[in-house]
Amino acid sequence: MNVHAHAHHGETSRSKEVKKDLAEGISDMNTIEDAWKALVAKSPQLQVDQKAEEFISKFRQDMRLQKERSLLEFQEMLARGS
Repeated sequence: MNVHAHAHHGETSRSKEVKKDLAEGISDMNTIEDAWKALVAKSPQLQVDQKAEEFISKFRQDMRLQKERSLLEFQEMLARGS
């Protein structure tokens, strides 16, 4: 039985194209991350989402570093006062 013969009626030609490209390119992929990057590259909305996730992650990391720096400076100030 041909799986592709029973494609969803609501499937767009773009989603079919992406699936086809991914299926063809999967042999070139070494990891799930490679597959995700290939999918993101083909979808403008996913590119925006990925960039937003990267921005949020970097922002959170920067906030953690700032908090650590502030705590260290506070501890140094207390040590000097003792």
